[in-house]
Amino acid sequence: MKYDSRLIRKPYAQPRLKRAAWGFVTAAFWGLYIYLWLPLVTLILWLLGVRTAFFELYTRQHQVEPFLIVAIPVMAAICALALIGWAEYNRWRFASQDRRSPQEDVGVDEVAERLGANLALANQLGQSKITLLHMNDHAIPVSMSRPALSANTGG
Repeated sequence: MKYDSRLIRKPYAQPRLKRAAWGFVTAAFWGLYIYLWLPLVTLILWLLGVRTAFFELYTRQHQVEPFLIVAIPVMAAICALALIGWAEYNRWRFASQDRRSPQEDVGVDEVAERLGANLALANQLGQSKITLLHMNDHAIPVSMSRPALSANTGG
């Protein structure tokens, strides 16, 4: 099958500038999408009394507390920077290390023992990629077959 770039995407094969530009375009459209939902969200919050609670708690004298206007965005930015910083630190620390140890190959006799099957069936399972396993009433494999692949499965 011929490679089709519309179907298979490798974002890290693209230049950084192009990836960043498409990231900003995506963020802008997500912002537009959220903006379009705001009237419905406002209606739901108004029905739940959130508007009334806000005015009772913060603007009772019809004044907005200047501390809240400054403090809440600053705290949100500090939290965001802390999380991004922690993520970048972990990526820098563990980027070049693969801490997973390689697993040993499992022998055919162990596969047969764990499945409760005979060695011939375990050998057949090890040599095939796609199998249809036939089991008895006690869920013990008794035989296997290779299913025919149809044309629309992509194989």
